[in-house]
Amino acid sequence: MAINTDIYGSIDEAAAYFTGRLHSDAWDEALSADQTKALLSARRLIDNLDYKGEKHAVYIFHQQTPPPWRNPTNGTFDRQKWEQYHEQERTANASQSLEFPRGADTDVPEAIRVAEYELAYSLLDGVDPQMELENLSVTAQGYAEVRTHYERNMVPIEHLINLIPNPLAWSLLKPFLRDDQAVRMSRVS
Repeated sequence: MAINTDIYGSIDEAAAYFTGRLHSDAWDEALSADQTKALLSARRLIDNLDYKGEKHAVYIFHQQTPPPWRNPTNGTFDRQKWEQYHEQERTANASQSLEFPRGADTDVPEAIRVAEYELAYSLLDGVDPQMELENLSVTAQGYAEVRTHYERNMVPIEHLINLIPNPLAWSLLKPFLRDDQAVRMSRVS
């Protein structure tokens, strides 16, 4: 099986997934090159979201390298060490091109791979995430004398706001997302 580090699964895994999926015509009829493009595009959509925790490479860095809060000899803050630490942290982040695996995990969760396959399918089926978002505000269209009416006060559907055009993929991705409504409080002594 060929492993592609630019996507979460592989073409072979995606083909196996679609073998067991009803209504897989868009995948089955696509050229291999288009399947690869769809998986890459799906991965980009997935990686644009804000996930809980940190990339596995950053997690490992944090486990192995405690932050230099204070100089151990005199207790003062060492700005140069702090900047070096953050540069190493950025290097660890850049060393892992994909958002998954995260934290202590060393494998990409199956839900993420399936979400990628489902998004790829939607893209191959002609769904355009930008167009789907724009179409949310259309309340009326015409043909003769071309007219379109936009409703600007409508609350968009959550997955489309996030440019995920497939509700199943969204439901698989959502448990991994950071809760942007949560407020974190911590006590600093």
